[in-house]
Amino acid sequence: MNKIRSAVPACTFALAALPFVAMSQEASQEQTMSKIKVQAAEAVDASTEGTGYAASATTLGKDTRSVRELPHSVTIITREQLTDQNINTVEAALKNVTGVTIQRYDATGTYTQFMARGYAADTYQLDGLTVQTDTNGIYFDLAAYDRVEVQRGAAGLFSGAGEPGVTVNMARKRAWSEFRLDGGLTAGSWNDRRLDLDLNSPLNDDGSVRGRVVAVVQNFDTFMDGIDDNKKRLIYGTLETDLGEQTTVSLGVTWQNVDTVLSRGLPTFANAQLIDMPRSTMPVMDWNYQELDSRSAFVELEHRGDDDALLKVALRHLQRKNEAAYLDPSIPSANGTMNALSVSAFERDDADSTFDVYYSKPLTWGGQTHNLLIGADYRRSKNETDYAPYSALINGSINLFDVDRRAIPKPNFDLSANVTDTEVTSYGTYAQLRYKVASAWTLIGGGRLSWWESETVTNAVPSGYDADGEFTPYVAAIVDVTPSIAVYTSYNEIFKPQNARTVSGDQIEPRTGRQVELGVKGEAAEGQLLYTAAIYRLIDENRAIADPANLTFSIPSGKARAQGFEIDTRGEITPQWSVSGGYAYTETKYLRSTPAQQGQPINSFTPKHSGNLWIHHTLSENIVQGVEIGFGLRSVSDFYNGTGAQLVRGPGYTVFQLGASYDITPKYRLSFNVDNLFDKSYWEKVSGPTRQNFFGEPRRISVSLRGSL
Repeated sequence: MNKIRSAVPACTFALAALPFVAMSQEASQEQTMSKIKVQAAEAVDASTEGTGYAASATTLGKDTRSVRELPHSVTIITREQLTDQNINTVEAALKNVTGVTIQRYDATGTYTQFMARGYAADTYQLDGLTVQTDTNGIYFDLAAYDRVEVQRGAAGLFSGAGEPGVTVNMARKRAWSEFRLDGGLTAGSWNDRRLDLDLNSPLNDDGSVRGRVVAVVQNFDTFMDGIDDNKKRLIYGTLETDLGEQTTVSLGVTWQNVDTVLSRGLPTFANAQLIDMPRSTMPVMDWNYQELDSRSAFVELEHRGDDDALLKVALRHLQRKNEAAYLDPSIPSANGTMNALSVSAFERDDADSTFDVYYSKPLTWGGQTHNLLIGADYRRSKNETDYAPYSALINGSINLFDVDRRAIPKPNFDLSANVTDTEVTSYGTYAQLRYKVASAWTLIGGGRLSWWESETVTNAVPSGYDADGEFTPYVAAIVDVTPSIAVYTSYNEIFKPQNARTVSGDQIEPRTGRQVELGVKGEAAEGQLLYTAAIYRLIDENRAIADPANLTFSIPSGKARAQGFEIDTRGEITPQWSVSGGYAYTETKYLRSTPAQQGQPINSFTPKHSGNLWIHHTLSENIVQGVEIGFGLRSVSDFYNGTGAQLVRGPGYTVFQLGASYDITPKYRLSFNVDNLFDKSYWEKVSGPTRQNFFGEPRRISVSLRGSL
């Protein structure tokens, strides 16, 4: 392992400066050549710092493999792309992922669902360890992370229970064996001020002990009235130690605090028509608030054998605290008056403990090298929520078109009114065999055996449901048509336990998501440009629906379908031109369900058509030295939420981005980014008549100065 570290950091150290450090065209070409050599020689490292837009490898399949070796639709947002587009949040990153839709539930994006192929994710991963989502989605700042990895479709082999739409893994920054100090100052629209520092250093002479610390301080307002004085603080630290040539131990901690204002958005008129009003409108009181605090600790051990076998043991504990108080709007009259207002407050504590161990070993027979991977995992998620419900209507009114932020005094909330404790325990074993039939043919088979249990106590009343010994099969095949093109097909499953019972009192068996995918993956520009095209069909069966003979109970006869195709490309067309983009067509439908749902989309908020594009160009030094420019867009077709008279329609939209940077000196770079370049007014989220309709952000401008030592 020490040899691997000594090989990679020497190049990685130089490459990590690419987002911040000016270089001549000749130097840039030299760095690209070094990068190719590292990827060819050391495929064990999936880090993307300084590697451009084409991630050479991914950890979505447990052990690190090239993206081409995964028979799935995979997109990776690299560290360089995050820097070029000035992306600091998971929400902003996922907006640049093909086929992924973001659904906001609050004004600042701390309550966010991410979905693909018609389904919202109910888990995500931190360095490959599964974590239960809460109603906040993922609000972590990306300064501590190297990349965001996304796999679309069912993925039950390594994650266990969950929804079949998408898996998101956030991979942390690793500690390298060379000294590096990077930092940035950013100023932007609505008083956005941000400082971030990233210090990496060896802690002994040979770099076998090394550490890294990342810190962020950010204060910002928003374009919405009353959503002001927001603060974010982040500290991340990691320490890595090589215990000899083949073993590495890593540990680290992360703390993040977000102090913001919780608002649940805008209403519509009674006929579900969106209201023409300034985008800055937001009906919040001066006592609306939210505080989010997360603390995480992890430890990992990696041992690599002489035959490239890998044993990895990982443990992570994550604690999240969320408390808030807020006022909900109501349907206004024609003049904007809102009566029958409601208020809420809550305190929520979440704790996730996750353990995973696996062993991956190459096997040689028949003149080919195969691979066997076996492992086991355990996860316990605890939640305690004290809640004063929003059904608590209050006297008074406010006008949507002229909000008085002191019109409704802060109530004396009784958080003991509703107390809910939930504990979810899941564990399982998994195995996967990659069998090389011939040099160009790979067959992959595997399966998982899972146990899952949820226990809830609400106001001293217990309830629960479980799933025992659920088997999740997995099969796939990859054929190398040419040295740069591969065709693949895969069959994935996942299960989702259901808290529903039949009239006889039996628990409904878990839903099962079964997906078949067929695609092609290719490489161009000497492996620096990656592309994927895939078609898929996903069948969601055994869905609990109301029993027609007894509506208070359920029957397991529901069935739904998602299908479509996706095209995705990322990397360098030439050393001067980089591209990241894709297009997704998504069609979902209830095949068997209640009369109201029959034939309707599974999730009408998912647009049928969506696309994203970002093009980055380094100008020739014959024109001007040290200047780079970028241009991009995001586009979605029409979407809607609700049914019948409560249906709210969101028109499709396209927004554009612009970026530019100038290398002041070899160590300092000035960057300029514009989101929503043409200041388009559009609805990014629609929900229902009473709340959670949100305008998209107006034109945002930011200027950053980054430097390194």
